[in-house]
Amino acid sequence: MTDTHKPNSSATRTHQTGVSLIEVLVSVFVLAFGILGIAAMQAGALRNNQGAFEHSAAVFLTHSILDAMRASMQSDASNPGELIVRQGYTTSDFICQDTQIPNTDALATNDLKRWLRNIRDNLNGGVADENACGRIVCETSDPNLCTALVRWNNTRSLGGNQQEVVETRSRL
Repeated sequence: MTDTHKPNSSATRTHQTGVSLIEVLVSVFVLAFGILGIAAMQAGALRNNQGAFEHSAAVFLTHSILDAMRASMQSDASNPGELIVRQGYTTSDFICQDTQIPNTDALATNDLKRWLRNIRDNLNGGVADENACGRIVCETSDPNLCTALVRWNNTRSLGGNQQEVVETRSRL
């Protein structure tokens, strides 16, 4: 035999059927905290992505000036079988402004000015300052063994340096 008697609903109300306001507030707080963490990770990823782009651009720029130097090689008058780079490419220190290069119609001068403009445009967001610079060093014992260096400010990346330097050494 089954009991068909239904007890009074107000007397047996022991289970909660809804959500309290405090539970809703706690869940909204946890969700908001998680979304803020995701936003912070996204901002850091964007900064590191910019730093990686600039590093890749610096490597490309060192190769581009070495290719320009390779294209402008000429025969040594004292040794006709020997190819040497024009001395106009070698710099004594980092050059940050294309105005630091004397105005001539020489190919090396034009290549250096174009190179420095590309460094400025690609590495510091188009802002000319003392951090976006280039330098070329060729060995005195072997003028065809040259090193191209690019320096820029990489502090926008997480853990980036004030003066990040990329160096590429090549035999022309």
